[in-house]
Parts: sequence; structure tokens; C-alpha cells
Amino acid sequence: VSSFHHIRRERPHVMQGKDDFETFLKWKLDSEREYQYHIDTSIELQSDYLIDLHGNVVVDFIGHYETLQDDFNEACRHIGIKPFDLPHKRKAKDRGDYRKYYNDETAEMVATHFKRDIDILSYDF
Repeated sequence: VSSFHHIRRERPHVMQGKDDFETFLKWKLDSEREYQYHIDTSIELQSDYLIDLHGNVVVDFIGHYETLQDDFNEACRHIGIKPFDLPHKRKAKDRGDYRKYYNDETAEMVATHFKRDIDILSYDF
């Protein structure tokens, strides 16, 4: 959802013909489409940075954006520095609950593509 709004705002020429979220998502997750840097970085699995070649998680702490300040504070305590408040610079005001963007088909597309991230990062989708 964030990628949909970001690309629509920052690179509107890319969005021609992809006016709704479902069309955009089908285009973005199309494995036959040529990779486009900056457009496609958000479909890369984040878990690639957390696992070894055998699929084992190699980090002892995983923070989440949804609880960024709390997780940052925990990481600071873990390494022995004083936590401080993180600034929030670009808070999106143009969308509500991310779930309203999805139908059964698009939810399945995302659940399939990001399965490993969802599992390793303990997300519900």
C-alpha cells in the first residue's frame, strides 16, 4: 500500500494504466516484468537480510516499523546506550487501514510472495 502511494506520488508516469491498487499489485508482482530499481526494491524480501544460506535466522533481535520507537529503545538498551525519541518526518495522511485495499485475490498474492517475511517477522496478514 505504501509503495502504491509512493510511486503514484513520486513517479506518476510509471502508474499510467495502473489506477487502482489491484492492477498496480498485479503489475508490481509480475515475475515476467523487467526489474526496475527504486520501483521494485519494496518487493524484495526483508528476511534475506536476516537469514543465512540455510534459512536460519542469524540475528538475535528483530524490530518492527509498527513499533519502531519501542523496538529502537530496546535495541539501545541491548547495546548499552541511552534511548532517544526518533523523529517522524513524513507521516502519511492519505490512507487508512491497509486491509481495505485488499480483496481475496490480492491478499493471496501478497501472502504468497511475502510468505517467508510474514513467517520470520511474525506478521499476521
